[in-house]
Amino acid sequence: MKMNFKVNAVARVYAKSKCDNLDEKRLVPKMMLRRRLTRSAKIMIYLSDLCNFSDGPVVYGSAYGEMQATADITGAIANSQPISPTAFQNSVYNTAPSYFSLLYGNRNEILTISNGDDTSANVLQAAALQALTMNCEVLLICSEALNIPNIDEVNTCTDFLESGVALTIMPTDEMPNTVVKKKIHSGFVPSLWDMLDVADACEAQSEPVITLEL
Repeated sequence: MKMNFKVNAVARVYAKSKCDNLDEKRLVPKMMLRRRLTRSAKIMIYLSDLCNFSDGPVVYGSAYGEMQATADITGAIANSQPISPTAFQNSVYNTAPSYFSLLYGNRNEILTISNGDDTSANVLQAAALQALTMNCEVLLICSEALNIPNIDEVNTCTDFLESGVALTIMPTDEMPNTVVKKKIHSGFVPSLWDMLDVADACEAQSEPVITLEL
């Protein structure tokens, strides 16, 4: 089944190694919380601010999750050292949206999705269902933060070690005015491609309405 959705906001950020100017000092004024943020959390908070979204349902996706925390844990195990409680806490896939909710006091439902290269396609589908069943605006974010030591030895999927794309959508009875075309987004992690397709289609369109498969 296909339904129509208005795209209210689009945002993206990416860098060859590390995204600069994520504005975390302004966005997260409490230093204790700011110091605990992972790179993915900083990217998510930055993108949600660009989308002017702080309260409502969220669908977040990442194919690779919290790479630095995972590397810290496996490194500690390999070196027979104690595991950092912070690394353990930050190793789960819902770390970024959890910090987002802590920052803004968002008590709405959060879904976290990880499905390899199909991650952003699944995020779009899940968010469409959320927006339809709740009849409200939903924030969608997919991000990857792969900039860990020695990543170049195994990285074959991206030129941008940090990247993220965000949308906000809500159901509408309006007819679609924007066609989303599938592309190969060279240099980006394939887990972001479906979201990038929507972002590319909607950024130059006034009040875009798209069709999504449920």
